[in-house]
Amino acid sequence: MRWALAVPIGGLLLLLLIGTTVTAQAPTLTLDQASLRLWPEYDDPGLLVILSGAFTGTVAFPQPIAFPIPANARGIQATYIGEDGNLYNQPYQIVEGKLTYSLPRPQFQIEFYLDRPPAGNQRELSYTFEAPYAINELTVSFQQPARATGFSTLPTPEESFQGSDGFTYYAFVRRGLKAGDRLPLTMRYVKNDQGLSVAQAKLDAGSPAAAVPASNASAAGTLPGWLPYLLIGLGAATLVGAGSYWYLRLRPPTTLQPRPSLARSQTKSTPTSAPAGKAVFCTRCGRRFGPEDRFCAQCGAPRRE
Repeated sequence: MRWALAVPIGGLLLLLLIGTTVTAQAPTLTLDQASLRLWPEYDDPGLLVILSGAFTGTVAFPQPIAFPIPANARGIQATYIGEDGNLYNQPYQIVEGKLTYSLPRPQFQIEFYLDRPPAGNQRELSYTFEAPYAINELTVSFQQPARATGFSTLPTPEESFQGSDGFTYYAFVRRGLKAGDRLPLTMRYVKNDQGLSVAQAKLDAGSPAAAVPASNASAAGTLPGWLPYLLIGLGAATLVGAGSYWYLRLRPPTTLQPRPSLARSQTKSTPTSAPAGKAVFCTRCGRRFGPEDRFCAQCGAPRRE
């Protein structure tokens, strides 16, 4: 009888031991460096949220990862940062309020938009960040919209700087965050129009294309005889090029292609220089340099003072 009882009890203990061993072997993911960027009215009337970072090198990849995401998030992009420094899209799912996908390498970037509540010229946007994993160091930066005044944030920023794109940014750092920690963030400013920042940035970057003088338009009837043939040839070449482009774009990809908009967003929030005593950020990915760093620990870009 005692043997009959010992067999099932021994089996149960073995199962418990196996379960404990599997649990103990499950990798614990920790973010070494992370950057949270909030850009209101950038290329969308709402709020663009960009979270990027790198996991510590103690875990082998690929790994499944999950990030808490608001229920009203839209325009979601889930990417990883390749060895070439470019961003590559990954298929994702929303599971129980979390953005989940497989990460081939330790470096990632996700982005999404949140609608801005209706308001007049006095505007306020709020977003609560929830740490998906333990984070050794998180840099939070806010982009002041073009033509906005009276810009302020909560928490109060530790510093402000002008990025290489001409925008003003406000930033602070939080260290030692635990998984599940919540960080409420608020932006307030005055803006007298509904225009977007990138449209203004393009106008500031260079003068608009010159209009065709009226004299040139009236001379269209005296154009050289060979010009129509040249235009036809250029048009045909353009059609062939466009057809090739769409064919290559629409055919099933063998490798993921970098997403230009994300690559652009990586570089638009970083300063090219900082005053003495101020923090210096990577001009490629936005990571904050340490005092002795000569190269970015996240993307490998050289430090530029």
